[in-house]
Amino acid sequence: MKYKKTIKIDAPVEKVFSFCASPYGFEKHFPHRVRWINKHEEWNIGSIIEFKFRFFLVWMYWKTEITVYEENKFFADIMKVGFPYKCFNHYHFFEPVGNQTIYTDQIEFSLGFGNLIDRTVGKMIIGSIFTKRHKNLKKCLCKY
Repeated sequence: MKYKKTIKIDAPVEKVFSFCASPYGFEKHFPHRVRWINKHEEWNIGSIIEFKFRFFLVWMYWKTEITVYEENKFFADIMKVGFPYKCFNHYHFFEPVGNQTIYTDQIEFSLGFGNLIDRTVGKMIIGSIFTKRHKNLKKCLCKY
C-alpha cells in the first residue's frame, strides 16, 4: 500500500534536509519519545538506525537502513525490523521553492494482513502518524 503527504515549510531546503536527515531532527518531529540504540550522528547510505519508542504502554523496536541519499534532494530508509509493519519503505523528498521547501513523505507499507486491512487500518495509522510528524516538523523549523 502507498501513502503520500506533502507540506510547504518556511525554511530553506538545506536546513530542512539537514534537520530531517539527522537523529536530532528525527527525534524532534517523531510523534513518540525515542530511545536510541544506534543512531549514527551522520546519516548516509548504509547507516543502520535502531531505536525504541513507546506506543501506548508497549515499547516498540525499530531498525531501519538508509539505502538512498542525495543531499538536499532525497533519502530513503527501509525498515529491517519493526512493528506493527511487515514492510515499511520511507522515501523523503525535498524541493526548494525560493527560501521555502516542499517536503514529501512517501511510504510503501504492509501490515501483513492483506490489502483491505492496509487500506483501512494501515492508512488510518500512517495518516495519524504523519499528520503529527508534519505538524511537529513545521513547528521545529519555523525558527529558520
